[in-house]
This record gives sequence, structure tokens and C-alpha cells, in this order.
Amino acid sequence: MYDHVLFKFNPCFMSRFFSPFQWLWNYYQKHKGIIGPFYFAFGFILHNLNPKRIDVMRDNYQLLAYIILAGILIVLSHVIESGRLRTAFFENRANWITAGIQFFMGGLFSKHVHFYFQSSAGLKSLLFIGALMALLLINEFYKNKFNYLYLQFAMYFMACVSFFIFFLPIMTKEMGQKTFLLGGVTGLVFTLIILAAVCFGTSKVTQKSFLRSSLVILIIYILLNVFYFMRWIPPVPMALKHYGIYHHVAKSDYLYTLQFEQPEWYAFWRKSNSVYQYRQGDTVFCFTSIFAPTEMNKTIYYNWQRYEPNQKQWILQEKLSYLLQGGREGGYRGYSYKTTIWPGEWRIEITTEEDILLGELDFEVVWSQNDLEREMKTIQR
Repeated sequence: MYDHVLFKFNPCFMSRFFSPFQWLWNYYQKHKGIIGPFYFAFGFILHNLNPKRIDVMRDNYQLLAYIILAGILIVLSHVIESGRLRTAFFENRANWITAGIQFFMGGLFSKHVHFYFQSSAGLKSLLFIGALMALLLINEFYKNKFNYLYLQFAMYFMACVSFFIFFLPIMTKEMGQKTFLLGGVTGLVFTLIILAAVCFGTSKVTQKSFLRSSLVILIIYILLNVFYFMRWIPPVPMALKHYGIYHHVAKSDYLYTLQFEQPEWYAFWRKSNSVYQYRQGDTVFCFTSIFAPTEMNKTIYYNWQRYEPNQKQWILQEKLSYLLQGGREGGYRGYSYKTTIWPGEWRIEITTEEDILLGELDFEVVWSQNDLEREMKTIQR
């Protein structure tokens, strides 16, 4: 009698309410080739010019709402397309629902790219950021293919996992393998619930499609775990705000005074030395400023390594540490130093107690060729 219709109501009132906005949709459809790229570029630049802390809970709850609403709209779009929801109100606004999915997914990936870029730890972690950027571009410029089941749920899963692996550490004040794995499982559960609702709530999607989509998601989940243990995923929600090699570090009141050799005029942007001119009696300082969410306390390690050409590998020379207290806007400041050092290529790996890589600092130590007084530049942090 009802021919599998799930909902049926008189939409006259709602139609009259939304009809004044139809011109806006028509204008967008006519000029979307220009509006889409402009909106993408403007939104991404705006997020980076006006950065916010990753631990602002109001913004994180908004992202969580985006995940839930995007999931609901994905289910709704497939139910309408399958013919199980036959009402003029929803059928006439199917394009609005697709645009809503794109809006929420675009907002998620835009924030994720921004947060992960802030926490990037070396070139390897840029690969993961590149993947997020690619998904953001797909969401913006390939919207006509956005309803493809595999692509849609692969993107939704990445949006969920990218959120939960930094949201859970903020909530629990803990960060490590457990919170990463739990964040991945939480994102996996969210995605499979939405996928199951689509597959079993419509006659269009078969059990085979459900299994294939689940397999795609599972492969992505395994790859993410591999990338994590290879240190390819940025250490969100922590971020290395500033780091450098200096000749002298001193604290006065609430500021640190840092001294390094005056760079050449064409390298005016440098805030530290990449080549340390060493003299007998010098001390080599490594200064860092590391952001961590409020109430998150971590032991930070400085792993001083020297490259041995004969062995063709980095050899650990010394491991120093201090206790970081999270919450400071510009990052918790600290330093380590070595009074005994010798020429060669050096690298300092900055890690947490769980061996999560926050950043790498490469520099070279050379013997100073003269005894002239060195011109120093001073900055404060």
C-alpha cells in the first residue's frame, strides 16, 4: 500500500519558507565555476591568517557537530536517491543536501589541514598533510562525483579519524599510542554506522557494496596506523612553535634572551644559526617552544645525534629532558645544551616520552677560523 515510503507529509509550509532563497541557489548554480575556487582559496587563507588554538573546546564541539550532520545528510541523500523518501520537499532540495555535505566536509578538512600543518614534524609528516589537502580539493572541485559511494565514505572516514586523533588527547589530557588507536577506532565506528544506515536503509545499495566499502575503509585504517608508527602523521594536538641553535640562552622575568651569530644581510629572516662557529669553551644551546593543550604535561627529550660518515648513520650522543606543562599560548619554553661537542653534522630529535616526534633540528658544527670578536644578534621569546 505504501510502496516502501518511509515519510510522507504536506510540505507546503516549509516550501513557502525556503522559496525566497531559491534565487541564491540559482545564482550559485550559474556562477559556481567561479564561486567555488574563490570560496576555497578565501576560506583557507582566512583560517591561516586568523589561527586558533587546537584546544578551544567550542570550536572542537562545532567540528564534532559537522561530523554528525555530514553523516546524517549522507544517509538522507542516499535515501532520497533510492526513492525510499518520496516527498516533493526533499526531492526538490536534493542539491541543497549535497551542498550541505560538501560544506560540512570542507569545513572539517580546512580545519584539519590547518591544525596538522601547525604540528608538522619534518618532511615525512607533510605527506599526510598533502593527503588532507588532496581530499579538501576533491571536496571542492569534484563535487559532481561526490555521491560515489567509495569516495564519499573514504573522505568521511578520513574526516572522522583526523578529528578524533587530536580530540581525544585534548579531552583525556593524555597523548600516545593508546589515544591514537582509540581515535582511529572511534572514527571507524562512526563511519561504519553511517555506511550501514545507507546500505541497509536503501534498496539501491547491496550487501556487496557494503562489504567493498568497508574493505576500502579498513585498508585506509591500516595505512594510517602504519604511517603513525613510521612517524608520518603530525603529533597533533602538540606543536613545535619555535626551535633553534644558539650561543647563549638566558631567562629574565618572563622572557628568554637568545643570542646567535649575525646572519648575512640576505638571510635577514633567520632566527638561529644552521652553522655553529665553535670555539674552545663555547656552549651549544638548543631552545624550543612547544605548544600542548591545557593541563597536558609531558616529558620532552632532546636526542643529540651526530652523523658518522664511516658508519653512514646517526649515532645518539646524549639524551636530555625536561617536564613540559601545557596551556601557554606561544608554547612552553625550554632548552638543553652541550659544553662538549666536536665538528660535524648534528641533528636533534625532539620527542615525547612515548617517542612521538615533535620535530628535527639539523645543524653543522665547524671550528671558528679566526679569533675576531663575533657579532651577535639578540632576540627574545
